[in-house]
Amino acid sequence: MFEEDGVLVLNKPIKMSSFLAVKLVKKILGAKKAGHMGTLDPLADGVLVIGINKGTKLFDKFLNSDKEYISVFKFGEETDTLDLDGKIIKSNEKIVTFDELQNVLKTFIGKQYQMPPIYSAKKINGKRACDLVREGKEVELKPKEIEIYDLKIVEQIETNVFKIKISCSSGTYVRSIVRDVAEKLSTCGMTLSITRTKCGVLCIKDAYSLEQVRNGDYKLININEFTKE
Repeated sequence: MFEEDGVLVLNKPIKMSSFLAVKLVKKILGAKKAGHMGTLDPLADGVLVIGINKGTKLFDKFLNSDKEYISVFKFGEETDTLDLDGKIIKSNEKIVTFDELQNVLKTFIGKQYQMPPIYSAKKINGKRACDLVREGKEVELKPKEIEIYDLKIVEQIETNVFKIKISCSSGTYVRSIVRDVAEKLSTCGMTLSITRTKCGVLCIKDAYSLEQVRNGDYKLININEFTKE
């Protein structure tokens, strides 16, 4: 039995749930306990903080940490999931310019109330919203106060496709940002990719792949690093 206590920074691959990523890490290490500190969408990759054994007690610390993402926004099409996993429900021929997008992004800086996507892990009476939607049930979510610290265009990849860097508070949905930005631009939008690059002080450059964990090429962060006064 693996008895070391600590925190593993995993670079979660796309098309894998956070739950499965934790399950695999727990099995590979032979740990008694393991748990992630904040869900990452299955189609998103990047920093997933996993507490190992007593490291799971740091849940609240990381769950409420600020986050940073790099996401590719596409305007002119929207799916029901607001990402590539869904079916197209809206389209628009409007061309969004670099300057137009930059000006609108500035208006999203600061505290605000954000409506989570209906396809999300938000719990309603103990069940995930996305599971209820897939069962054909009505889902009524409530807006949550979040804060966006910075939104920057990294580059324009092609017409209506932009790479965006996002710095925000815990609980912010990137898919909701593209939906709301698109609405303000009088069009529709979705994410083509989302990479979490930072969770609190932990960065993607310090994250390990599942293959590295399997090969023993990783290092747990001692829980004392996060409990110092």
